[in-house]
Amino acid sequence: MTTTNKVLQQSLAVQEAWQQQSAASRSEILMAWAQLLGQRDQNYAECAAMIRFQCQQALAVIGKEHQLQGPTGESNELYTAGRGCFLVLADDSAGKEALVGLITAALIAGNSVICSAADCPLDELLGELLRAGCPNRVALPLAYSLAPELAQHRAVAGIALAGSQQSAVHYNQLIAERDGQLAQLVCESDMRNFSHMSEPKFCLRFITERTRTINITAVGGNASLLELGSGE
Repeated sequence: MTTTNKVLQQSLAVQEAWQQQSAASRSEILMAWAQLLGQRDQNYAECAAMIRFQCQQALAVIGKEHQLQGPTGESNELYTAGRGCFLVLADDSAGKEALVGLITAALIAGNSVICSAADCPLDELLGELLRAGCPNRVALPLAYSLAPELAQHRAVAGIALAGSQQSAVHYNQLIAERDGQLAQLVCESDMRNFSHMSEPKFCLRFITERTRTINITAVGGNASLLELGSGE
């Protein structure tokens, strides 16, 4: 088994359990990560602020499930879930603030992440994330030289890239050429204002919507509504 396949299988193995935690629980871990980074030194202050910002924005959007009206009296709940495993990248034009912002947005949405960076202290960042209580292997490192290989794997749900437009075009071509499911490409190239990551609903790029339906007609639901649309 190649290195990329091994790392991907490890990441996918823990994604479902991470997703089963509530968004609030995931946020608590990420906020603890922000606190640990903020305690290191002033160089990590902006990283801590970015993590807190992404958590606050995400909880306002995906923090609650929504009740939908059921035509036959059934219970319908709309909720969000992660897409799977995201490859999170930072090329040599991106700083650690952009990288932690993408990691946070992907994780709070319920995804596992495989992280790769050309010029960021990845081991330090992920080490503090583990100290904050993040389950093992939910966030894994990968050598930057192996990122293009992993990007072409059909089991990778999406790529979150902090970097130049040239890098975005390159990775967009890689995922367009692969077989299997369509992959999401999330790109932040504005390293001054973080224009994409500053969007209030940025986390929605990392989620999929699901509904949970419980048929309650046997315990008091309006069974007569089942006849609607029968053609009689």
